[in-house]
Amino acid sequence: MMTPLLLSKILACASLASAASSVAGTKRPQKITYTSLSAADDDGSSDLFLNALTKDGYVSITDIPSLQQGRNFRDVKLNLMSNLHGCMMDIGDDHVPMQHLDDGTVRKSFATTSLPLFDGNHHLHQEQQPIQLLEDFLAGNPSHKSDTAHCRAFQNDLSVFRSTVGDVTRRFAARLSFEMGMSLPTPLLLSSNKDGASSNNYIMMNYDDFESVVMGGQQLEHFHSYQKGEDEKNGDDDAATTIELHTDQGLFIAFTPGMLLVDQQQTLELSDGFYVQDSTTGENVLLEFTEDDDLVFMLGDAVNTIINNQLGDADGGKVLRATPHALSLATQKPRVWYGRMALPPSDAYLPEVTTTTFGQLRQVFVESTSKGESIPMGIGCSTNSKMVITTSRSLADSDEEHDHDDKEEQDDGHGIAANQCADDEMFCWFRCMALTEETKTCDERRLGLQCVDPRGLVVENGAGHGDYFPACTNNTHITHPITPYPQIEQQDPEVCTADLWAEFNSKDESYTNVISLKPDPTKPGPDANLAWSIVESEDGEKKLKARLTFNDVFGWLALGFANEFDAVHNGMNGGKVLLMKPGGNYSPVTGLDLSFGPSIGAYVIDGTDSAFRHWIDTEMVAEGASHEHTDCFTALTFESDNISGQAFNLEGSDEMIWAGNSNDYYVGYHGPDSRGRLTIDWLTGDVEFFISKPAWETEDDADLSDSPTKMEDGVSSSSNIGAFSGLVIVLICAMIL
Repeated sequence: MMTPLLLSKILACASLASAASSVAGTKRPQKITYTSLSAADDDGSSDLFLNALTKDGYVSITDIPSLQQGRNFRDVKLNLMSNLHGCMMDIGDDHVPMQHLDDGTVRKSFATTSLPLFDGNHHLHQEQQPIQLLEDFLAGNPSHKSDTAHCRAFQNDLSVFRSTVGDVTRRFAARLSFEMGMSLPTPLLLSSNKDGASSNNYIMMNYDDFESVVMGGQQLEHFHSYQKGEDEKNGDDDAATTIELHTDQGLFIAFTPGMLLVDQQQTLELSDGFYVQDSTTGENVLLEFTEDDDLVFMLGDAVNTIINNQLGDADGGKVLRATPHALSLATQKPRVWYGRMALPPSDAYLPEVTTTTFGQLRQVFVESTSKGESIPMGIGCSTNSKMVITTSRSLADSDEEHDHDDKEEQDDGHGIAANQCADDEMFCWFRCMALTEETKTCDERRLGLQCVDPRGLVVENGAGHGDYFPACTNNTHITHPITPYPQIEQQDPEVCTADLWAEFNSKDESYTNVISLKPDPTKPGPDANLAWSIVESEDGEKKLKARLTFNDVFGWLALGFANEFDAVHNGMNGGKVLLMKPGGNYSPVTGLDLSFGPSIGAYVIDGTDSAFRHWIDTEMVAEGASHEHTDCFTALTFESDNISGQAFNLEGSDEMIWAGNSNDYYVGYHGPDSRGRLTIDWLTGDVEFFISKPAWETEDDADLSDSPTKMEDGVSSSSNIGAFSGLVIVLICAMIL
């Protein structure tokens, strides 16, 4: 597992130096027009293009047309980037991944990727993946809300912007392939899947040239907004380095020059502060951009391994330069930036050097670091140090907090580690899950094996609580990190007062018995009450008339019988429950459709899989059931002698479970403080609350996110999900990405 503790052990892949010191003048990038980029040798651009990449390591592409008719790329770029910072502000700091840099700058990020796919003609192309955080935010907020305007404007230009960048990226790679010509071997990289393997109607093949290497690998995309933190605004250290001198470790990065948001009208102007190390003098120089610089390509360290190390002695004039660069911000204005890093294909390896693929190198790195071992030297970088891009919990967390998190995970009794899983299993959801025939063939289809949720989001190394399962996908925890479900509108504490809660419960006075489902009022979590009476009809039939009230908003609310034989989830699996939910037409990807309105159903929870998508709808009528919900409180009322066919023992006692969710419309996790298990004597009103035995005493590893465990438990699945969504960009060798 790539934990925050391990990130502190990572070495930068360059000699670090202050970008703000020893600055020796300025430079401007060599400009090549989009038309010339696609042209053959006879237009005179060949020398300019190759000289720029061998001497400086970067080149600027100008006059790029937009793939959307009637617009140019520059206008699309300005419209998109002018709404980036505002969109991140609208989504909120609690959800947008951010990193606190050493100089006090806060960097907020959107991360996504474009993935290699074959079209019907067996040609590789890149397919855009969504920015999941943005998708979830817009899906959970009506279009008429004013606080979504920036995000909707950003989304409107996003696809055409990314498509255009993808087109230029392919043309750049094709032009560099043309310039290298016969100087490189064919194939340039071998594929571990080349031996006649076929999948999805295409044949696996080697990577003959640089263009195929670029198009066959993942392309990571990041949108950043940089802004000085509050503590730095009155400081006088304007020359402090924001990002130290380093060399990116992909094949190259395509980026838009940074721009400053100068006023409330979203006006943009070019930012300075981007430094490069001059190849001749070794001095740091300020790289100046103009409005003509639509997209800049800067080479990374992977070209040393894949191109330079394979050039012949006679091709010294074609040795490419990976450019060390740095950033220094001296303004309080938000700086917005976009970058697209091309990575080597995960199934590729170098001819005559090794049969270890780039994807396997990444796995070696993950396994070594997760075991606390040193990073194997020389397994991927052209230099001795390593660089990677990853996501994790925030680096701002202290080591003590990390140790506490690790301790809590151990105390939760996961009891099994990734290295204990068999070859036909995957560590996912803190357990070893069996692979299916489909998930055993991910490599053959050039897909990764990941632990995902139904939305296609990836939990890093399988270490998380939730509805997770193995799947073949090129999504990663970098591009599709676990993010919280869109949150429903929460209680207003000034409105939802104790007096109003008492008034909501006043109806319970007509019942014979009323108990609190929160036996210790000092514990966190919302109050809940259960009121009931035993009623008898004229023919002598007895029924339970009950009302369950929940001091929180309406995500869902449930009450039912515990399964006493379930020792893993403390009575939940196999339990029979009444479930009140605010919508219908449930999808684990999009949640409940609220247009269907609230409903109450009788269910049997699956015997092993706790997630709602596995529950059995008995379609039995919930007798006398009704729902109440306000902006503050929720109540479930029913009058019946059974739930899902299991009769109440109205002459004695039953073991019951209850739970509520006030966070989302996905029938998601109830949290550790909004659930319980108890034995109720219906006649006397006596109650005994169940205290679960520790999960490590059970025969099977528990899904603690869905189990009504002991009341002391304090780690919720939703908090874990939120923690995993923090984006931390760490530069390590992209050869192990």
